[in-house]
Amino acid sequence: MNRRVGLLKFLTIAFALGALLSAGATQARAKERNVNSSSRPSAIHDCNIAADKYSPITQLPNQFAVYGTCMTEHGQRFG
Repeated sequence: MNRRVGLLKFLTIAFALGALLSAGATQARAKERNVNSSSRPSAIHDCNIAADKYSPITQLPNQFAVYGTCMTEHGQRFG
């Protein structure tokens, strides 16, 4: 039981850190982004490849953080 609680705390902290990392874009930068551009499919593909380096079972927060950061770097919205 103690091991399960420790794992839950670890995953909660990892998810929170991932959310903080992916929320790095500012409001001003969000207005500059062209969300409906033709480069979105390419950005999605590139970011999926970057996020695929992490296991979806054990490192899901890391996957979301990497994908969100990558999409922001490509000037696209996450989601």
